[in-house]
Formats: sequence, C-alpha cells, structure tokens
Amino acid sequence: MNQLITPNKILFFLLIGCLMMVATPLVLLSFYNHPSVVDDYCFAYTVMRFGVWRSQKFYYDGWTGRYFHNFIVHTSPLIWRWFSAYTIFPIVLLGLLWTGFFTLIRQIGQRVITTAGQIAIASGACFLYISQLRSIAEFFYWYTGLAGYSLACVLLLFLLGVFIAHDRQRTGWKSPLLLLEAVLVLCIIGSSETWMVVTLSFLGFRALVSLLYRRTIPVAQIGLLIWAGLCSYALIQAPGNAIRMGGNSLSQDFLFSAIETVKFGSVYFRDQLLNSSILILSALFLPVAYRLTDSHSPTRPYFSIYWWLALGFYLGLLFVLTFLHFWAVGVPPVARLLNVVNLVWVVGWFYMLTVFVRLFRHRISNWALVTGYRWPTVAVVAVLLGVAGYRNTNLRLTYDDLRSGRAREYHQQMEERYQLMTSSRGDTVAVPPLTALPASLVLEDLSYRSEAMFNDCWAGYFYRKGVKLRTASATATASEVQPASRQVTSQP
Repeated sequence: MNQLITPNKILFFLLIGCLMMVATPLVLLSFYNHPSVVDDYCFAYTVMRFGVWRSQKFYYDGWTGRYFHNFIVHTSPLIWRWFSAYTIFPIVLLGLLWTGFFTLIRQIGQRVITTAGQIAIASGACFLYISQLRSIAEFFYWYTGLAGYSLACVLLLFLLGVFIAHDRQRTGWKSPLLLLEAVLVLCIIGSSETWMVVTLSFLGFRALVSLLYRRTIPVAQIGLLIWAGLCSYALIQAPGNAIRMGGNSLSQDFLFSAIETVKFGSVYFRDQLLNSSILILSALFLPVAYRLTDSHSPTRPYFSIYWWLALGFYLGLLFVLTFLHFWAVGVPPVARLLNVVNLVWVVGWFYMLTVFVRLFRHRISNWALVTGYRWPTVAVVAVLLGVAGYRNTNLRLTYDDLRSGRAREYHQQMEERYQLMTSSRGDTVAVPPLTALPASLVLEDLSYRSEAMFNDCWAGYFYRKGVKLRTASATATASEVQPASRQVTSQP
C-alpha cells in the first residue's frame, strides 16, 4: 500500500491537476477564438495590397524594426482566409509553453530528477506562469501579441535548455547546437525590443560568469554575442522606431522613468509574490533544489556563483524591463510586456531559490522540508493550492467566460458579422456592436466611426470601403423589422 500511494505520487497528480485546471478552459475558449480587430486585420490588409515582402519593408521603415514579428504577422492565416487556424494556434502555443518548461527542466535535472518529477515540475511551472499572466487574451488568443511576445517566451525556454545541453557536450563551436542557438537568438531578438534586452542581458551575464569562473570566454559564446549584436542592430536601426517612439512628451525622461519604475515595481512585484502560488510552489521546489545542488549533481556548477551577482542580475533585469517602457513611451508597461516580465520573474525566482539552497545547504541539511516530501507537507500544499486556484483572477475569468456563455455568444455574433460583411451589397456596411465581449478572448470591438483605423482595415479585408457599428437606435429598429435569431443573455 505504501508503495502504491506515496507523497511523491500524490504531488505528481496534484501538479498535473493544477495544469489541467488552467489548461482546460484555455483549450475550450480557443474554439471560440477569432482574429482580433486590433492589428490582425491591418497586417492582413496590408499584405493584400502590397504583398508579403513590401508589407514587411513598409512596417520596418515606417513603424517598427521587429523583423521576426513583422514576418509572423505578415504571413498570418488571415491572408489565406484560414479562420479556423485561430482555434488551433492557442492550443499549439499552450503545448509549446509546457514543452519549453519541460525541456529546460529536463536539461537541468538529468540524472538528478526522475522523468515523472520533470513532468510534475514543468506542469507546476506552466500552471504558475499562466495563473500570473497579466493578460490571457494578449498571450494566447491575439495573433499579433503572440508574434511579438508570447512566441518568444517559448523560444527563450528552449534556448536556455539548448545552452545547457551544449555546455554539457563540451564541443564548443563545433556543435550543431550552436546553429540552433543562433536561429533562436535571431527569432527572439527580432520579436521586440524587450526581448532584445532580455537576450543581450543573458548572453552578457553568461559571458561574465564564464570569465569569472573559467577565466575564459569560449569562442562559441563570443560568436553568439557578436551574432546577437548584429541582430540587435537590425532591430534598432530601423527608421520606423523613431516614428513610433516620438509621440509622447514624457518619453526618454530618465528621472521620471526611474521614479515611476520604482513606484510601479514595488506594488506590482509585491502583488505577484503575495497573490499567486509562487510561495507555495517554492516550498515544493526546495527538495528539488537540494538535489540539484548536491556535490554529485552535474548541474551544481550552474548554481555555484556569487549570490549577490546572481541576485543583482535578476533584480537589475526586472528593473530595466520595467524602466524601458517608461523611458520609451512615458507610461506604465502594457499587459503583453508584463507577460514577458512575469516569465523572467518566475524563472529567475526559482533559479535564485536554488542558489540560496546551495549557499545554506550545510545549515538546512537536517530540515525535513528540504530532504524529501512528507504527508503533512503534501496536505498543506494541496489545500493552499486549491485556495489559490479558487481565488486566482485568471482562472475565474476564463471559467466565467465559458460558464456565462459570453464566449459562445461572441462566437455566434462574429459568425453573423462575417456573413453580413460578405452578403452586403453596399460599399459601407453598418454592423451591430458585439453585446458579448469575453475579456479572456477579446481586446476591443470596432468603432462607431467608419474612419477609425481598425474599421478601415476590417472593411478593406472584406473588400468594402467602410464599416461602422450601428447606433443603438438603428440596432433597435433592425431588431423590430426582423426577428432576433437569439436572445442575448450575457452582457460585457
């Protein structure tokens, strides 16, 4: 009986259950997903007019140097009118996110953590990250946001795993993994300026640690740094960057940005610490960190650096990522950028936890909490995770959009809007406003002004000169003339 039911097995199923708890509504919501009014149709309409290559050049010269982002959005499924793809890519992204965490954990925990343990840790990390997302819609369901931020989150996890695998081979620049690293760096940096900062910071810190502890910087690392510099140059020298960043009077004000960063970060990261499951999962991670820092562990050297150096890099990177948005545009970081910050926060947190376990290993070696899992620990963690899941904003949001019928109502109204756009004979089409706007799926609706940019993109995509939302009186009149196809029971 004791072999069939153990604390480790219960924790395995508990963490898998946590992942299923957050993943199930995300998968179900994906079946109601549609291209976003925000940006998605504008990129597709630009390609319809100018072609893929000219469209990328147009945005590179006139708005942003994010070359990989530009490539992804200008080859979107909308160009082929493949609307069902917007059901598929959120599910694929979710699978890739878990696979990225698993790849990183597997490389770190080889010969130290069992495969079941690696699966459980990856599931717990994925659960934690999703539950901490600043915006579910911008991470999973908005194609433009995926191109600039979400996809690079996954690629970074893979890059970290490849770095560890490459270092373990001891083959230097001769390894084919170096080519894979170069491709990943190219794509990550080309996603956004935020990711450029993350990548350059990590590569620079990696080279510094190598210089301090190995008294040399491998040729492969030097080559990758040079390559990252070239990719960054291609990103920042784009003429469109100055146009995009020049519209705010508070941009590039160092003192203002530094003060606002401290004020914002002190509140934001306090909430991330206290209003999430990170402390609960940290207690579960202590035995893992203890095994990773054992003298016989092949990954111990990755955590054997000065604690103040690692902590300084971690806190400094979080500060810089927040500061740069204030410095660039003069306003607090947007949700999609905070999704990136949260990934750095989560990965860095558990790295620092492992560093401190190594530092105090001789003092805590007799603690039951770090040497293994006991039934009291499992019971307390299970209760606390249940309470945290019940209170979590993202979980409540996704389940409520499904339970209330808002997601289904939104899907039905979008299908009717497509039919109206294709069947209407006029050049300018008045469509009814969406009465169901599930916050986990939708960013915003069209404007009542036909000349609004997103309206113009939507109209052009459907070969119309204009589109606008009907006013309340026009919508009421139309409903009197024709029977309503359904009764709207949910409100935004």
